[in-house]
Amino acid sequence: MIFVTAMTIGIAASLMRSVTAIAVAAFLIVATFALAALISPAMPPILSLVLAIAGYNAGLIECVALGLLLLRRRQNDAS
Repeated sequence: MIFVTAMTIGIAASLMRSVTAIAVAAFLIVATFALAALISPAMPPILSLVLAIAGYNAGLIECVALGLLLLRRRQNDAS
């Protein structure tokens, strides 16, 4: 569930087409994990952070790949 949520955040951030939005979203994922580590009596698993970062990156990559696919399709339709 962490992976899917982070992937959705990555997709939403990339749809804004702003480097600032992408950087802020990435920072907030890490900051939330750090806050949970400070407040929680037990250390949250590092695997959760790794899954969140991987999901975020997967969401960004998905949007870039989809954009390239659509661009290629438009170029083929135009010719």
